[in-house]
Order: sequence, then structure tokens, then C-alpha cells
Amino acid sequence: MKRLALPLLVFASLTGCDVATDLASDALATEVRAQYIAQCEGVAESAGIASENVTVACDCSADNFATDLKDGELQIGRARIEEVLKICVQKQLGAPGDAPAENING
Repeated sequence: MKRLALPLLVFASLTGCDVATDLASDALATEVRAQYIAQCEGVAESAGIASENVTVACDCSADNFATDLKDGELQIGRARIEEVLKICVQKQLGAPGDAPAENING
């Protein structure tokens, strides 16, 4: 019985570590997302995106970057943020990909 109890105890403690790791990972992801969105809002405003579109566009772009991270293709820079923001605003407004900035920005 003691031989069975020790492996079960070890397994239970490892499971607890996984849960703690998942919680820490989620907290870090939430913080990174919040910091990214703050940076994104500044980029969006300086790129001329209408203020009413900024929050939704930054949420959309954060989702896109999260997908890129999972795919191992994460590249975050001002030019890439602007590119993804433009795509997100176009999706939000239903504008075609080659729409002029006036149509995209409201």
C-alpha cells in the first residue's frame, strides 16, 4: 500500500505544478496582451485610424499576434502592427483590401 501511495502523491504534486504553471502562463499572457494593446492604441492613433475603431482593431490584432505566436511566426514591430491593424479595420468595416484610407478610417 505504501508503494502505491508514494507514486500517487508524486503524481498529485506534479498535477498541482501543472495547474500553477498554467495559471502563471495565463497571467503572463494577460499582462503581455494588455501591454501590447496599450502600444497598439498609440500606433493606431498615429497611423490615422479613427478613434472609434482603435479598440476593436487592437483587440483583433492582438488575437492575430497570439495566433502568430502559437504558429512560431511572431514578428511584432511598428510596420507589422500597422499592417495587421489595417487588415482588422477592413474586416470590421467590411472594406475591400485595396480601399482608400478615407474609407477605412471613417
